[in-house]
Amino acid sequence: MAVIKPKRSSVASNVPTTSDLEVGEIAINLADQKLYVRNTSNQVVEIGGSSVDFSALSEAMIPDTTETYDLGSSDKRWRDLYLAGNTINLAGATISSDGSGTIEISANGATLPAGSKVTTGNTTTGIALQGQAGEVIQSVPIYTKDGGLDTANANLNFRANTSRVVANFTLSDGTQVQSSSDTLFFL
Repeated sequence: MAVIKPKRSSVASNVPTTSDLEVGEIAINLADQKLYVRNTSNQVVEIGGSSVDFSALSEAMIPDTTETYDLGSSDKRWRDLYLAGNTINLAGATISSDGSGTIEISANGATLPAGSKVTTGNTTTGIALQGQAGEVIQSVPIYTKDGGLDTANANLNFRANTSRVVANFTLSDGTQVQSSSDTLFFL
C-alpha cells in the first residue's frame, strides 16, 4: 500500500509559498489544521479551511439543515444588519417596515418588558398599554415624599375609554370632579 505524505509544518500561521509546492501539490499545517494547494494559476490557496470569502456571493445562503446553525453568538455578535427586504420572520411572527422608518410587528402582539419607554427627540414617555376591547391604558408613575423623586413607588393606570371615566374624583385641594366631561389628566 502506498503512503501519501503531504508537505507539512507544525508552526502556527506558517503558509507554504509557490517555491515550496508544485502545481497540484498539497501541504498541511498541523498546528492550524489547514490544507493548502498550489493551483493552476500559480497561487497557493487554502482548501477546506474555516475562512470563507462571502464578499462575492452570487446565490442564496441557505443552511443544509433547518434550525441547526447560528449567525453570531452571545459573545460574538454582528454589529449591524442591513436588509433590502421589508420583513424579518421570527418563527412565524414578523417585523416589517415600508421603508418610512415605521415598523409593524405582526403576530398575536408584542411583549415588552415592564416599564418600557419610547423616545422621540428629547422626550421619553411610557408606552401605552392595550386594555380590554380596544381600551388604551396609560401608566403614570406615582412618587411620594418618602420615596423621593428618583424611584416611582407605584404606577397609576388610566383608561382612555371615555365611557369609563371615574366620577366623584377628589382633587388635592379637596374639591370633587362631578362630571365625566372634566379633564382629569393630560398626558
